[in-house]
Amino acid sequence: MAKKRRLRAVLFGPQGAGKTTQGRALSERYGVPYLSSGDLLREEIAEDTALGKLAKEYVASHVIAPDEVVEAIIIKRMKPHLATGFVLDGFPRNVEQAITLDRHTKLDLAIQLKMSDSESVKRLSECGRCIKCRSAVPFSVLKVVKHCPVCGGEVKKREADDENFVMRRLAEYHFMTEPLSGYYRQRGILLAIKAEQTLAQLSEELFRKLTKLGF
Repeated sequence: MAKKRRLRAVLFGPQGAGKTTQGRALSERYGVPYLSSGDLLREEIAEDTALGKLAKEYVASHVIAPDEVVEAIIIKRMKPHLATGFVLDGFPRNVEQAITLDRHTKLDLAIQLKMSDSESVKRLSECGRCIKCRSAVPFSVLKVVKHCPVCGGEVKKREADDENFVMRRLAEYHFMTEPLSGYYRQRGILLAIKAEQTLAQLSEELFRKLTKLGF
């Protein structure tokens, strides 16, 4: 019986595509950690390291930290997982960061969740966000359960999910992050999948395709 490949993957797509949900599903299915770049940055800040203090200054000023600072923190906190596998969400955000990541680890897969802008806006207008695990939770679900079904945390409607803000974020995604698809396609590791289906259907399609790829 052929040995299963260890999953070292990055996950990218527009707001509302379900990256957090699918990242956690892949983590559980394949026994590798789900690494959110936002969580890694917050951990560094919470530990009050030299890099964390630097990042905190940018956060306090509501300014995006330079690529060099973000890259240094992400690579540092990923080191324990580089050999054993991971699903990384939120990094790289552009081709330059992808090149940096390639210098530190050999990715097996880059998973792109594809979704139209209109569907992204629609989904985010119908969802709240768990303040604990950051999962998107449809308001229809909250009519049945009062808390996040993933971790039990409190779910709130975020100002950042307002349509104008989402459209700005989508424009940033198309300009900065979407070109990753071409970069990873050239490297032969891109898996592009339509995310305009239920989260459960998307998970099943991902699992099915990864099984065919030997994971």
